[in-house]
Amino acid sequence: MANHTAPLRGPFRPPHRGAAPRQKVLPVARVSLLIPSHALPPFSYRIPEHLVSEVRIGMAVVAPLSGYGRLGIVVGFEEDGDRPLKEIRALAEGLSLPGNLVKLCAWTAGASALPLNAVLRMALPPGLSTSALQVHDPAPDWPWRAGSIVSRTQLRRVLGGEGLKAAEEAGRIVFAPAPPVRRNIEWAVAEDEAYEVPSRASRQRALLEALVDHDSGLPVVGLLEAANAGRDSLRRLVRRGAVRIEKRPEPLSVSYTRGSGSGLAEYEEGAKRALARGGAWIWRMPNAEGVAAAAAVARCAVRRGEQTLVLTPEIGAVERLVEEFERLLPAGLTVASYHSELGRDRAAVHEAARLGEVDVLVGTRVAVLVPLARPGAICVMDEPNEAHRASPGYEGVPIHVREPAIARSRIEGDAAVVFFSPFPSLRLYAPESGVLRLPAIEADWWPAVSVVDMRGTGAALSSTLLAACRRTIQFGGRRRRVGVVVNRLGHAASLSCARCGFVWRCPACAFPLALRDTVGKSLSCNRCGTDEGSARQCPNCGSGRLDRTGLAVDKVRAGLADALGVEVGVSTADKREGEDGSVVVGTARRMLEEEWDLVVVPDADSLLFGAAGTAEKGFRLLYAAAQASRDRVLIQTRQPEHHVLQAALRGDYEAFAASELPKRRSLGYPPHAHLAQITLEGSKETVRRTVESRLRPILGDGVEMLDPVPFPGDGVGTAWRVLLKSRKRGALAEAAALVARIAAETRGGGSGLKARIDMDPEEV
Repeated sequence: MANHTAPLRGPFRPPHRGAAPRQKVLPVARVSLLIPSHALPPFSYRIPEHLVSEVRIGMAVVAPLSGYGRLGIVVGFEEDGDRPLKEIRALAEGLSLPGNLVKLCAWTAGASALPLNAVLRMALPPGLSTSALQVHDPAPDWPWRAGSIVSRTQLRRVLGGEGLKAAEEAGRIVFAPAPPVRRNIEWAVAEDEAYEVPSRASRQRALLEALVDHDSGLPVVGLLEAANAGRDSLRRLVRRGAVRIEKRPEPLSVSYTRGSGSGLAEYEEGAKRALARGGAWIWRMPNAEGVAAAAAVARCAVRRGEQTLVLTPEIGAVERLVEEFERLLPAGLTVASYHSELGRDRAAVHEAARLGEVDVLVGTRVAVLVPLARPGAICVMDEPNEAHRASPGYEGVPIHVREPAIARSRIEGDAAVVFFSPFPSLRLYAPESGVLRLPAIEADWWPAVSVVDMRGTGAALSSTLLAACRRTIQFGGRRRRVGVVVNRLGHAASLSCARCGFVWRCPACAFPLALRDTVGKSLSCNRCGTDEGSARQCPNCGSGRLDRTGLAVDKVRAGLADALGVEVGVSTADKREGEDGSVVVGTARRMLEEEWDLVVVPDADSLLFGAAGTAEKGFRLLYAAAQASRDRVLIQTRQPEHHVLQAALRGDYEAFAASELPKRRSLGYPPHAHLAQITLEGSKETVRRTVESRLRPILGDGVEMLDPVPFPGDGVGTAWRVLLKSRKRGALAEAAALVARIAAETRGGGSGLKARIDMDPEEV
């Protein structure tokens, strides 16, 4: 059989350091086939004798399944047996992955309960086409010539299913997977710099002057825009031999740094320390300093001949970071962005990073599995941000990038991974995580903080708050602006006493109870399912004035507009009006991106009570509110002595961590153990019957299952949450995947049960 190699890109280059030694290649390879709609396990294929010396872990190959050639990645080897096995048909070296990256994908698949082939696809070039085949040896009656690229659908239409299989088996048609190709665009190049432009042809002169400064030419579209000229002027220059037009691939979005590196000295010692030792590190500092510190890490990595991967939660932040690195890093280094909106250019950046042509790759969570030729450092910016984790239906791995980043640093020769944030996640900060710490850089300024005790009052907005707003509008700081941050949870609110601030808690696990019915005030626990019935009066002081925690944006906006007599703007994900006004109400994600003279949090209690993780999230929001204020922060609460509130308003992260970590340890929450949240959709009876009769009995030792509870925010009562706990991540992931599969089988039986897995959720 001939060796048909897919017509792809150049040879694979091994990683610079930490590369695994070449494995002893055995006659049978385990291949994970990259079929998007199928969660297939790896299959065994015989390696043809002429390919035995070339096949290694990570090699992209073409292997048959049901008679058709499919793209797959070699993930392991096994001893030859007497089984009849199909043979690998061809190699696709240009799509091969480093062996260490395959190990990382296998780890990620286990940690996220995803099929291995789904994770491997994330590591390959985006936009990879797996539906095209190349005609190699056409039959006389075929309508295609040798070398033609034809879709599988068209081939099947002409040849029929069996005819296509026979043609592939005979090697007359070759499966040709390929990444998207950059389109060719027109470039203009100066041919005759001495050409004298007519005196009246100012547009032609502008075009020629622009080209003279660029020996290699300029893209035509950009040239015409810069010279404010039309194509007619350019055509005249071409006809006269002054300029030539040629086709080139569209330029890669790789930029070059232009700085001196002089502003990075104060961070150099920490950067060198992290890279010299490797492993995972926390570097606490104000967000404003994180970019320069990450640039210092990148510069140290470049000096060692290594690449740096920088991960940031938002696409907008990617472009801002690229601009900052261009300014901060010494001139001549290459920086590229990588995110879901790059289009075809993203595959080209993927290739450049794989070949070592990019010194610093800045991307969102989708970049965490991009292969690097010389991996040296990973920087994770704004580490606690939940956007670092892919939500269901969105691109990326559905676990926080901190997990594969730490695994990658360990697998790829102990490269350094540095997490930047003034308030890192507790699961990362806990001693049990094994993450090292660089000396923290504390904020050198902190705003004045006022706490308004709302116990005993029924008002939503205190006179103190309104007076502070008026004072800022009339006599405040530079812009006289007030930002009002409302934590609009929308579900799982708690119940508190308006008189003394008492909060109802679960008697079984001490979590604040969730308010299920705002009229009857029925309470239940989101964690263990305990139902406490309805609350009528406070058990602490006897008051019947019971309030739901949390104020809605519209209610606060209307109250402020009425009391202050000014137009109040709004800034949320769904609504943006009057954002340039003197008073703006909105959710934290939008409001805390700006600076304000006065930052107001009218209901801090909604930040302190709720699911596991609510207090940590509340601390971050209050800390960020202080960072966003130029002058003063004002907080309303019925819990003024709460330790989270006090620590946040002092900017004391260590005090907050010291008080919260023992609680996580006692509950067995990450990093002390691992959780799998399984969302089941179906009737209450179906869910409970399935859990007790089919799911709970299959769990192995060391995996605990809590009873199903209504999913917060599900108003129709058809979504239920089942929580699994274990100290072993692998055992938990296997159990979660098994539970989801059995639930899917139940669905197929007609009872309407669907399942979704969320490994180690950020908030429970």
